[in-house]
Amino acid sequence: MNRLLRPVAKLIVRTFFPGIAQSLEEEGQLDLHDGPAGTERIDISKHIDVEDNGSDTTLICFAGMAVLYAAMPKFEFRKTLADTGGSYNYVWVRDIYRAYYDLAPDGSPNGLAFYAQGIGEVLDRLGSKNNIAIGASGGGAAAFAFSGVLPIGQVIVFNPAFPMAAYSSRGNVLRVVLDLGKLLCQPKAYTEVLFVTLGVVFLNRRCRRLVGAEHMMQPLECYLRKQSPPRATVFYSTNCLPDARQVEQFRDIPSVVAKPIVSARHNCMAELKQRGELGKLIHEEIAAGIATHT
Repeated sequence: MNRLLRPVAKLIVRTFFPGIAQSLEEEGQLDLHDGPAGTERIDISKHIDVEDNGSDTTLICFAGMAVLYAAMPKFEFRKTLADTGGSYNYVWVRDIYRAYYDLAPDGSPNGLAFYAQGIGEVLDRLGSKNNIAIGASGGGAAAFAFSGVLPIGQVIVFNPAFPMAAYSSRGNVLRVVLDLGKLLCQPKAYTEVLFVTLGVVFLNRRCRRLVGAEHMMQPLECYLRKQSPPRATVFYSTNCLPDARQVEQFRDIPSVVAKPIVSARHNCMAELKQRGELGKLIHEEIAAGIATHT
């Protein structure tokens, strides 16, 4: 991003999304990194963080392009699950370059291979029986993509924003802009969905610039690489136009189940958390997935 635009972008986030801005500052991720320096030594801990709690179940949590977990820092997301009785190992994965996991830290367009190798080594070391990928928005796209190349047996996502080309299409942007009913009745949700949609437009162009269109991963293609794709649950917001449309791509895939959440927001996880429903919902979905394997 142009250095002159960075202060403007930060001001917009602080003004319209103060909670997200605070979480980003707590995680040290408010600044946008254009990419690695050529001589920069790769510090894997910037991209993959591991918590080994001796559990038989490991959650691979993919951050979205805000480099947060459903707009929450990881300690808050962990607490949400712990407060409802969950005990898991955690693998926290984030793309600090905000390039949809397409860009590797060495500057090459081999993000899929880089993250897959790092996560795979961690999963081998943890040795859990159940590996579950979780993500929202761009993190949901990553959860689908990496489940096709790693020993992951279950996928749980919330409003996965892919394919980017469709999500950022002119028609999609126009529908969001002209959703005047939402603007009048739910202005905060309207603003959030508008900013998310415009953000995907920016990210799509950014990824094409950084890695080239031919190197951008296709999450659904990656997911379907396995002869028997893992069980996947897609929670989607019924009253968020882009996400309600995106879920149609899963209609004819038997291993994917779409479950509606009555919400007008893209970040329905945050709304579920406010209702006190998020932790229980995830626990129940994890238990249902594990039950199918036993």
